[in-house]
Amino acid sequence: MSVRLNLLPDLRQQRLKDKQRRQSALVIAVIVWSVAGGVTLLFALYNGTQSYAINQTTKKINDKKAQLQDINGLTDALTAQQHLASLAALYGKRTYLSKFFDAYSSLAPGSVALNALKINNTNILTISGSSDTYTNVTKLAAAMAAENVTIGANAKAANQPYFTAVSIDDVSRTDAGSPVTFSLTATISPEVVANGK
Repeated sequence: MSVRLNLLPDLRQQRLKDKQRRQSALVIAVIVWSVAGGVTLLFALYNGTQSYAINQTTKKINDKKAQLQDINGLTDALTAQQHLASLAALYGKRTYLSKFFDAYSSLAPGSVALNALKINNTNILTISGSSDTYTNVTKLAAAMAAENVTIGANAKAANQPYFTAVSIDDVSRTDAGSPVTFSLTATISPEVVANGK
Protein backbone atom coordinates (compact mmCIF):
# COMPACT_ATOMS: atom_id res chain seq x y z
CA MET A 1 0.00 0.00 0.00
CA SER A 2 1.33 3.33 -0.87
CA VAL A 3 0.58 6.64 0.78
CA ARG A 4 0.20 9.77 -1.23
CA LEU A 5 0.56 13.17 0.29
CA ASN A 6 -1.13 16.14 -1.21
CA LEU A 7 1.19 19.11 -0.81
CA LEU A 8 -1.03 21.47 -2.74
CA PRO A 9 -3.02 22.76 0.25
CA ASP A 10 0.20 23.59 2.11
CA LEU A 11 1.53 25.52 -0.85
CA ARG A 12 -1.75 27.32 -1.21
CA GLN A 13 -1.77 28.25 2.48
CA GLN A 14 1.80 29.51 2.20
CA ARG A 15 0.87 31.63 -0.81
CA LEU A 16 -2.13 33.08 1.04
CA LYS A 17 0.07 33.95 4.01
CA ASP A 18 2.61 35.62 1.73
CA LYS A 19 -0.17 37.54 0.00
CA GLN A 20 -1.53 38.70 3.38
CA ARG A 21 1.97 39.81 4.46
CA ARG A 22 2.42 41.80 1.25
CA GLN A 23 -0.99 43.43 1.72
CA SER A 24 -0.20 44.24 5.37
CA ALA A 25 3.17 45.74 4.37
CA LEU A 26 1.45 47.77 1.64
CA VAL A 27 -1.17 49.08 4.08
CA ILE A 28 1.54 50.02 6.63
CA ALA A 29 3.58 51.75 3.90
CA VAL A 30 0.51 53.72 2.76
CA ILE A 31 -0.21 54.76 6.37
CA VAL A 32 3.43 55.83 6.96
CA TRP A 33 3.49 57.80 3.69
CA SER A 34 0.16 59.43 4.56
CA VAL A 35 1.36 60.46 8.02
CA ALA A 36 4.65 61.80 6.60
CA GLY A 37 2.76 63.71 3.91
CA GLY A 38 0.38 65.14 6.52
CA VAL A 39 3.24 66.28 8.76
CA THR A 40 5.01 67.87 5.76
CA LEU A 41 1.77 69.62 4.79
CA LEU A 42 1.32 70.90 8.37
CA PHE A 43 4.89 72.27 8.41
CA ALA A 44 4.36 73.93 5.04
CA LEU A 45 1.11 75.53 6.29
CA TYR A 46 2.80 76.68 9.52
CA ASN A 47 5.72 78.16 7.58
CA GLY A 48 3.35 79.95 5.20
CA THR A 49 1.32 81.32 8.10
CA GLN A 50 4.48 82.57 9.84
CA SER A 51 5.73 84.21 6.65
CA TYR A 52 2.37 85.91 6.15
CA ALA A 53 2.33 87.15 9.78
CA ILE A 54 5.90 88.47 9.47
CA ASN A 55 5.07 90.25 6.23
CA GLN A 56 1.96 91.84 7.76
CA THR A 57 3.88 92.98 10.86
CA THR A 58 6.69 94.39 8.72
CA LYS A 59 4.14 96.27 6.63
CA LYS A 60 2.53 97.75 9.76
CA ILE A 61 5.94 98.80 11.12
CA ASN A 62 6.85 100.45 7.83
CA ASP A 63 3.47 102.24 7.74
CA LYS A 64 3.97 103.56 11.30
CA LYS A 65 7.53 104.57 10.44
CA ALA A 66 6.28 106.51 7.43
CA GLN A 67 3.63 108.21 9.59
CA LEU A 68 6.26 109.21 12.16
CA GLN A 69 8.57 110.54 9.47
CA ASP A 70 5.75 112.72 8.14
CA ILE A 71 5.44 114.54 11.49
CA ASN A 72 7.40 117.78 11.30
CA GLY A 73 9.72 118.56 14.22
CA LEU A 74 9.38 115.16 15.91
CA THR A 75 13.16 114.65 16.14
CA ASP A 76 13.63 118.11 17.62
CA ALA A 77 10.84 117.47 20.15
CA LEU A 78 12.38 114.16 21.24
CA THR A 79 15.82 115.76 21.53
CA ALA A 80 14.38 118.59 23.63
CA GLN A 81 12.57 116.06 25.83
CA GLN A 82 15.82 114.15 26.41
CA HIS A 83 17.59 117.39 27.32
CA LEU A 84 14.80 118.26 29.74
CA ALA A 85 15.07 114.81 31.33
CA SER A 86 18.79 115.32 31.96
CA LEU A 87 18.22 118.81 33.34
CA ALA A 88 17.20 117.50 36.79
CA ALA A 89 20.50 115.61 37.19
CA LEU A 90 22.48 118.64 36.05
CA TYR A 91 20.50 120.90 38.38
CA GLY A 92 21.34 118.62 41.30
CA LYS A 93 25.05 118.82 40.47
CA ARG A 94 25.18 122.61 40.10
CA THR A 95 25.87 122.99 43.83
CA TYR A 96 28.85 120.64 43.58
CA LEU A 97 30.39 122.70 40.80
CA SER A 98 29.71 125.97 42.60
CA LYS A 99 31.68 124.63 45.59
CA PHE A 100 34.53 123.73 43.26
CA PHE A 101 34.53 127.22 41.74
CA ASP A 102 34.63 128.72 45.26
CA ALA A 103 37.87 126.81 45.86
CA TYR A 104 39.15 127.68 42.38
CA SER A 105 38.53 131.40 42.88
CA SER A 106 40.48 131.36 46.16
CA LEU A 107 43.58 130.89 43.98
CA ALA A 108 44.64 133.41 41.40
CA PRO A 109 42.17 132.02 38.79
CA GLY A 110 44.44 133.02 35.92
CA SER A 111 47.20 130.72 37.18
CA VAL A 112 45.28 127.52 36.33
CA ALA A 113 43.34 127.04 33.08
CA LEU A 114 40.57 124.41 33.16
CA ASN A 115 39.92 122.20 30.14
CA ALA A 116 37.21 119.82 31.45
CA LEU A 117 35.09 119.12 34.52
CA LYS A 118 33.19 115.83 34.89
CA ILE A 119 31.12 114.34 37.69
CA ASN A 120 30.29 110.65 37.44
CA ASN A 121 27.47 108.67 39.10
CA THR A 122 29.59 107.91 42.16
CA ASN A 123 30.25 111.63 42.83
CA ILE A 124 33.83 111.57 41.60
CA LEU A 125 34.83 114.97 40.20
CA THR A 126 37.52 114.82 37.51
CA ILE A 127 39.28 118.03 36.46
CA SER A 128 41.79 118.46 33.69
CA GLY A 129 43.66 121.59 32.77
CA SER A 130 46.99 123.34 32.54
CA SER A 131 49.08 125.75 34.57
CA ASP A 132 52.36 127.62 34.43
CA THR A 133 53.84 125.75 37.40
CA TYR A 134 53.51 122.54 39.36
CA THR A 135 52.98 124.66 42.46
CA ASN A 136 49.71 126.10 41.15
CA VAL A 137 48.35 122.60 40.51
CA THR A 138 49.26 121.63 44.09
CA LYS A 139 47.62 124.82 45.40
CA LEU A 140 44.39 123.94 43.56
CA ALA A 141 44.36 120.46 45.11
CA ALA A 142 45.02 121.94 48.58
CA ALA A 143 42.28 124.58 48.11
CA MET A 144 39.76 121.85 47.20
CA ALA A 145 40.70 119.79 50.28
CA ALA A 146 40.38 122.92 52.47
CA GLU A 147 36.99 124.06 51.04
CA ASN A 148 34.47 124.38 53.92
CA VAL A 149 37.24 123.83 56.52
CA THR A 150 39.54 126.82 56.09
CA ILE A 151 38.27 128.25 52.78
CA GLY A 152 34.75 129.49 52.11
CA ALA A 153 32.10 131.76 53.58
CA ASN A 154 31.10 129.50 56.51
CA ALA A 155 34.41 127.65 56.87
CA LYS A 156 35.25 126.23 60.29
CA ALA A 157 37.87 123.78 61.43
CA ALA A 158 35.09 121.52 62.78
CA ASN A 159 33.33 121.30 59.39
CA GLN A 160 33.74 118.35 57.09
CA PRO A 161 35.39 119.16 53.74
CA TYR A 162 33.25 119.28 50.60
CA PHE A 163 35.92 117.33 48.70
CA THR A 164 37.74 114.28 50.02
CA ALA A 165 40.40 112.02 48.52
CA VAL A 166 41.73 114.89 46.42
CA SER A 167 44.57 113.58 44.30
CA ILE A 168 46.65 114.75 41.38
CA ASP A 169 46.52 111.76 39.06
CA ASP A 170 48.56 112.93 36.13
CA VAL A 171 50.89 115.89 35.78
CA SER A 172 53.38 116.49 33.01
CA ARG A 173 55.32 119.08 31.06
CA THR A 174 56.77 118.47 27.62
CA ASP A 175 59.63 120.99 27.90
CA ALA A 176 60.79 123.87 30.12
CA GLY A 177 58.73 126.57 28.39
CA SER A 178 55.48 124.60 27.96
CA PRO A 179 52.57 124.62 30.41
CA VAL A 180 52.07 121.90 32.98
CA THR A 181 49.09 119.68 32.10
CA PHE A 182 47.29 117.89 34.88
CA SER A 183 44.39 115.66 35.82
CA LEU A 184 42.94 115.88 39.31
CA THR A 185 40.20 113.80 40.98
CA ALA A 186 38.22 114.29 44.16
CA THR A 187 35.26 112.66 45.85
CA ILE A 188 32.36 115.02 46.50
CA SER A 189 30.56 114.61 49.83
CA PRO A 190 26.95 115.17 48.71
CA GLU A 191 25.49 115.17 52.22
CA VAL A 192 27.97 117.86 53.34
CA VAL A 193 27.27 119.98 50.24
CA ALA A 194 23.50 119.54 50.63
CA ASN A 195 23.56 120.58 54.28
CA GLY A 196 25.92 123.47 53.55
CA LYS A 197 27.94 122.72 56.69
